[in-house]
Amino acid sequence: MIESSGIFFALMAMIFWGIEELFLKEAIDRVKSHTTLLINTAVGGVLSLGIVAFFLDSKISFIPLEDLFVSFGVALVAFIGYLMFYFALERQELSLIAALDESWIIVAVFAGVAVFGETLGLTHIFSIVAILVGAFLISADFSKLKGLKFISGSGYEALAVLFIGLSVPLEKTLLHKIGEANTILYLYIFYFLLIFISRPLLKQKFVKPDTKSFNLSSLSGLADGAAWIFYLLALGSTDVSVVSPIVASSVLVSVVLAHIFLKEKMTPKQMLGAGLILISVIALSILVKV
Repeated sequence: MIESSGIFFALMAMIFWGIEELFLKEAIDRVKSHTTLLINTAVGGVLSLGIVAFFLDSKISFIPLEDLFVSFGVALVAFIGYLMFYFALERQELSLIAALDESWIIVAVFAGVAVFGETLGLTHIFSIVAILVGAFLISADFSKLKGLKFISGSGYEALAVLFIGLSVPLEKTLLHKIGEANTILYLYIFYFLLIFISRPLLKQKFVKPDTKSFNLSSLSGLADGAAWIFYLLALGSTDVSVVSPIVASSVLVSVVLAHIFLKEKMTPKQMLGAGLILISVIALSILVKV
């Protein structure tokens, strides 16, 4: 069932994740990605827990050991997805990886259909395809695609798409099992632990950022924390097959903000991609009925 509140929450998550990507892009250019990830997660976690404490009806509580293991498993699946994304970036062009990464929508949607019995109409299917095409048009630099060794990094990217897509229905299941507040708390705890555990695998050291880098990473964390709250509220209110494509459309927000604040020029190809995504998000928000 699709509810208007779920659509609103998904749109807000899309906007805040688009804002996060803007700050994150600037932060990663200045300091190592693992340090940025640490600051981002810490700041986002504090904001999310603050919202839980003061605004959400559900309360934080101790959960049974079984649910604790389930929470860790869900966190691990999502984290592996992001870890594989970093590995792919080390071996392939950013433009190609960023464009292909949105394919996690397909995994999430099919998982939503299989696990929760969700149904897809023609408008729904065409909107998802248009969002994927739009994301590719915005992200992919065609001038660099010629001559690329597509096998390089493709295995890691395939795993990233698979694990990120699977994490969405798992997070929805966890929400229904332990509640919004507990889901936010325990997933952030496990994400934070996994950052430290994975550091040797990424062969990166935490470095002391300068003031501007810290501020940019913190701002990205604030936006990420807000987006995470809205995303979970959306998952608890409506279908995975609607939330996933809307949330993934954050690339539209980031490219528009980059054009406004960073004075980055939008090519006709990017404008076409942005238009496809905008029309698709409107269709998913208004026209799709389940």
